[in-house]
Amino acid sequence: MASLLINDDMVTVELSTVEKLEAVHGNVTVPRSAIVNAMVVPDGMAELHGLRMPGTGLPGVIMVGTWRDNETLTFAVCHGRGPAVVIELADQVYDRLVVTVDDPDQIAASLT
Repeated sequence: MASLLINDDMVTVELSTVEKLEAVHGNVTVPRSAIVNAMVVPDGMAELHGLRMPGTGLPGVIMVGTWRDNETLTFAVCHGRGPAVVIELADQVYDRLVVTVDDPDQIAASLT
């Protein structure tokens, strides 16, 4: 499972080797100053809309990669239909990051 590495200046979605292959992408790092909002959602996969380009998707099981719709570009690492952190960003390549994590409440609180 991906992990979120958080320090004073940056947030990194750190992917395992398998997740890098699934996402066709490496780790994603954004400055903390770009975070507009961080919230917890009960089902990270429900947050993904549009076309998967590139990445791996099997709804209900795994959704890893980039999702594009008319308004947003989302990078996601979701395993199962569990709770996730949604991080909204300003002035970055991605508009949102959606990541299933073990303790989403604690992570969201640390980012706001």
